[in-house]
Amino acid sequence: MYKHLVVAVDGSMSSLNALQHAASLALQSNSELTLVNVANPTEYMTLAPEFLQHESYEEAAIANSNQVLQEAVAAAKAAGVTNVKTHLLIAVKGAKDMAQELVNYADQQGADLIVMGTHGRGGLMHLLMGSFAETVMRQSHLPLLVIRSQTDEFE
Repeated sequence: MYKHLVVAVDGSMSSLNALQHAASLALQSNSELTLVNVANPTEYMTLAPEFLQHESYEEAAIANSNQVLQEAVAAAKAAGVTNVKTHLLIAVKGAKDMAQELVNYADQQGADLIVMGTHGRGGLMHLLMGSFAETVMRQSHLPLLVIRSQTDEFE
């Protein structure tokens, strides 16, 4: 069925839920699993420089992303997946650029499926925060499995 799954992970409960689904699929089809985090240094600019433990916003983003990837690898291996890779992407413009980086990477790597979580926000929250999953869906020609969070993490 699927030979290579690319899973977007960001450390949230919804991405962990998506990772669990992807791990199950990978085990069933003996697929390669690539865990991808898209770092965005501009997200750290809201922090005052004195609160950063790193010398730059980019360093802070990369350090956080590497932590997220390590935790995701541990979760995938705990689920029984042995063929796990990671990849860190950096996007500096915003959600649309982050989504395009993910789509481009999955396409270049010959992925069969992109798996990701979504918070399932609607109304004003969707308007204010946008939907990364929706943006990926609009930009990708690859199949996309979107796993909705069982609860809203921000309630």
